[in-house]
Amino acid sequence: MDKTKKQSAVGLQETQSLASALPEQRPKYVQILQQEKNGSTPQSPVSVSAGTSNTNTAAPSSQPTESAKTANKKPNGNKNNKGKNAVLPNGKRPYKVYLKKQEVVALPADIDTREMAISPENVVYFSGPNHFLSALYAAPVVVDGNEYNSVEHYYQACKLYVLAGQETAAKLKASETPLEVKKSTKVILKEAKIPAKLISEWKDKESIGVLKHVILHKFNQNEELKAKLLETGDKILIQTYLGDSYFAAGANSKYVSTWVSRHVNQSLKYPKEVTADNVKYLPLVANGKNALGWILMQVRDEIRESSA
Repeated sequence: MDKTKKQSAVGLQETQSLASALPEQRPKYVQILQQEKNGSTPQSPVSVSAGTSNTNTAAPSSQPTESAKTANKKPNGNKNNKGKNAVLPNGKRPYKVYLKKQEVVALPADIDTREMAISPENVVYFSGPNHFLSALYAAPVVVDGNEYNSVEHYYQACKLYVLAGQETAAKLKASETPLEVKKSTKVILKEAKIPAKLISEWKDKESIGVLKHVILHKFNQNEELKAKLLETGDKILIQTYLGDSYFAAGANSKYVSTWVSRHVNQSLKYPKEVTADNVKYLPLVANGKNALGWILMQVRDEIRESSA
């Protein structure tokens, strides 16, 4: 990589003050983020069994002695025990991920919609920092004259600036990679004692607008990434991440692939414009809303229309 180019992508770690990166008077930010309160009540969490997928539980490093085997031998009646101490045939323990249960509200008759057919050939899965569609993908983006190293950098900076103020948000300067920024924000919010309720309210009211704003900049400023996005045609873009049922499908790629296969010849009908107010109308994809996927599809439509 060209050293000059690398140095120019300063991102948050070189930003002297987030006051300049996120000043209070930013018309674009205010215009996009001011949403009416949707009045929706939080849903109770649902337990989603993840089986053995992606588990990091390691097998014992040494074999137990015969006496230990005898002492620890369990009755046959526990062979199929599904409790928290259950052990699967491969020696690994199952684990559970607690996700917010996502509900779907029927689409109003007066809202513009689009419809996409479900089929294995009509889906693009994405997840993690190595996929260009992911918010964690390291792609410099300039917003309001300030450069960020990724969509995640901008997103987390906006969250901290609004919830915890300029000085607290400035702590992100020490985080270079998108994953570091994501992890650091959680720590900073905890240290600042920001109530979980406020974080949830910010997500419900402002996160969609923030992401649409920065993602549109990301693809309009990078011709290579824009071409790759347009190459996805009219395919359904699904973020396959087990730990998020709001921005992702709340499941890994294997599970979502199975879900797609089981829903062939059906379709997904969704609002043409994704906003904080109509996320509730988004259809479920596997276990989640897949909000980031729908945002990307809307950005793709806007770019295609503006290029026509």
